[in-house]
Amino acid sequence: MKVSEVIQEFVPCEICGNNDLNNFYFYVLATKGSQAYVKCCECEEEYYSISARNILVRSEELRKARIGSRITLKNRNQ
Repeated sequence: MKVSEVIQEFVPCEICGNNDLNNFYFYVLATKGSQAYVKCCECEEEYYSISARNILVRSEELRKARIGSRITLKNRNQ
C-alpha cells in the first residue's frame, strides 16, 4: 500500500474539509509502538490509521522473520 492510498482514506478532512492530498502528511510515532497517523496541514487534525498500522505490523513481522532465518543459516554454517 502506498502512502497516498493511506492518506486518501482521510480526504476530505472531517474538521476543515481540506481535500488537497498534498496538504496531508503521514507519520509514525515509534515511541508509542509504531502508531501510524495522517495529519491535515490546514487544521492540524490527526487521524489514527488502522490500515497503516496493520501494514507496519506485517512488515515488522517479516523483518523479524528474515533476521531469524539469517541467524539460523549462520548457525548452520558454523
